[in-house]
Amino acid sequence: MNTDRPTPGRGRLDGIQRARAFTLMELLVAIALVGVLFTLLGPVLVKAKAKAQELHCLNNTRNLGVAHSLYASDHNDHLAPHAVFRPPPPNPLVPHPQITFWPDLLKTYAGDDRHFRCPCMKSLPERGIGYGMNLTVAGAFLVPSEGQTPHESQVRHPSQTILFGDAAFVTRETMFLPPSQWQEDTTRPLGSWTIRSPLDPLYNWAPTRLMPRHQHRASLTFADGHAECLPVAPLIEPRPLAHPKNWWDRY
Repeated sequence: MNTDRPTPGRGRLDGIQRARAFTLMELLVAIALVGVLFTLLGPVLVKAKAKAQELHCLNNTRNLGVAHSLYASDHNDHLAPHAVFRPPPPNPLVPHPQITFWPDLLKTYAGDDRHFRCPCMKSLPERGIGYGMNLTVAGAFLVPSEGQTPHESQVRHPSQTILFGDAAFVTRETMFLPPSQWQEDTTRPLGSWTIRSPLDPLYNWAPTRLMPRHQHRASLTFADGHAECLPVAPLIEPRPLAHPKNWWDRY
């Protein structure tokens, strides 16, 4: 005679199937597999994070190029000065009682202070400056007033002329080592807004240099406004002015 009543048996309690528990060996195997998975994915996740930071930085330098183009169009196509002799606006990015540096000249055009900060810089993330202006192209560290800077037409190869880029003070202990071993000077919490080229006489006295923050590369803005992330070592090879591979001068 058939019946719908469940039949008690092995693995059952009051006719209800019990869930089977993991054995100790199965748990150890699962933990080991998870560990192997994290070991395999770790380098991939690190590279993915580094690439995301590089793209973030490249977007910042691209925005600096746009901001500079807007500034130049408002100043008869003259390049922004590295610094101008006049007090900065309220709440400046670069505090100084008598000098306004280029970040505060481009601040209103950039629209967001975060465009001046690389996500990988070692200076203060909320106040520091992570990008410098190419002092060789600017022509002078300080000018009396705006408009006393080179005209855009004086830059003969704008797509091959560095204007802005990842920048920092390099520590005295590492400044004579290859660029891949340079370390940022964390005793300067505001960072650097200047880039000195290898031909600058103060290159080793005030080592504010192009900084290879992104796997030996740096994000750059060129005089024509475009942005690229390029290896630093070939860029800092000393080359005379007007040399076709000198990307630091206007010629």
